[in-house]
Amino acid sequence: MTVNTLFESMHFIEFAILYILLIWALKVNNKLTELFSCLAAGFAMLYGLIDEIHQYYVPGRSFTFNDLVKDGVGVAVVFLGVHVGYFKKFRKLRGKEQAGDPDLTMAQVGEIRGD
Repeated sequence: MTVNTLFESMHFIEFAILYILLIWALKVNNKLTELFSCLAAGFAMLYGLIDEIHQYYVPGRSFTFNDLVKDGVGVAVVFLGVHVGYFKKFRKLRGKEQAGDPDLTMAQVGEIRGD
């Protein structure tokens, strides 16, 4: 792996981390919903666009569509992971609670209710 490849992969990594931090902040404050997750992903991608536009005006830097795509892919990969891993599990647990499933633990009920 060359140094240039490592630097290029940082676009993917840093915007994935930005989205993770936004999701984490929402989760800690009991505000994590599918809507807010989508808004957080949109914000992270918008920030990537603004960053690329900013680089256009900095001497020695440039706006590149490829960098914008890498930023978006980093966000999208984590976004899909959150929606498949967290929200799918959350919907399944909520369905069990509504059905009165006796196998539902108190910790799972607390997670559903945001306790």
